[in-house]
Amino acid sequence: MSPDMTKGTIANIERFAIHDGPGIRTVVFLKGCPLRCKWCSTPESQDMSLEIGYFGDKCIKCAKCMEVCPVKAVTISDNGEILTDRLLCNNCGKCVEVCPTAARSTIGSEVTAGQVLEEIEKDAVFYWNSGGVLP
Repeated sequence: MSPDMTKGTIANIERFAIHDGPGIRTVVFLKGCPLRCKWCSTPESQDMSLEIGYFGDKCIKCAKCMEVCPVKAVTISDNGEILTDRLLCNNCGKCVEVCPTAARSTIGSEVTAGQVLEEIEKDAVFYWNSGGVLP
């Protein structure tokens, strides 16, 4: 099958990865890992579907996310914290669209293998010159 036909869901593409081996690399985090390791450093990669991430340290508690949620999954607690009921949330992304501080983001995107290769190849010069490996 052609790289332009093969599709998968990725959680993230991390450029300039220098920690787990020699040279500079680009790491592609795929979604859909079935292992569920207790020590997993990327739990957002376990579910195959798109998810909404919430970063409380960026939230200014404007409640715009609560106003646009069509299933009322976002609420405010008695102490003013923004809460999301993950069982109600349908990951529609409306809260991501209105968040002024990027406290909410979509985790995951469906891409072709060709699109991933295109991204990786942008940094090829760094792989060769740093002792990394070009795929």
